[in-house]
Amino acid sequence: MKILVAYISKTGTTEEIARRIGEILGAKGAEKNIDVEVAPIDGIGSVRGYDRLILGSPVNGMKVLPQFKEFLGAKVAGSNVPADIFIVSYLFERGRKVWKKAIRKDLEKIRTLAGASSAEIFAGRLPGPLPAFARFIFGTPKDLPLDMRDWGKIEAWAEGIAERM
Repeated sequence: MKILVAYISKTGTTEEIARRIGEILGAKGAEKNIDVEVAPIDGIGSVRGYDRLILGSPVNGMKVLPQFKEFLGAKVAGSNVPADIFIVSYLFERGRKVWKKAIRKDLEKIRTLAGASSAEIFAGRLPGPLPAFARFIFGTPKDLPLDMRDWGKIEAWAEGIAERM
C-alpha cells in the first residue's frame, strides 16, 4: 500500500504537521508493508499509483490557499483515490464564531471536492504576535501563545487513519 501525504505551506507550519502525520503513518504501517511519501503539492504530477491521500493546507483569509483548491480539482477530484484532508488555522481555536463558521464552510467545500472521508482543522502557529487591530477583528486575546498546535490531536487523527488502513 502506498500513501501520499501532500501539503502546501506558507510558513512551514503545515509542512511540519504533514511530516508528523507521515511519521505516524509510517511507524504504524511498517508491519502492514505501507510506504508513506510526504511531499509538497507542487511536486506531485499525479495521484495515480497511491492507495490513499492525506492532504493539507493552511487557511488564509478564512479559506484554504487557492493552489490547494486547484490541486484538489485538477488531480484529486474524480481520481477515486481515498482521501483525508486537514487544514491549519491559527485563529480557529480562539477566534470569533463568524470566522470559525467561514473556515468550516470552506472545509466542507473542499472535503466534497476531494471526496474525502475525513477532514480536520488543526490550530497553527504565527511567526510573531498579531497587531492589536487584528486581535480585535479576529477576537483573539493579547496573551495567546504564538504556537497553538495540539500535537496530541494531530497524532490521534493520524493514528485513526492508520487504524482504518
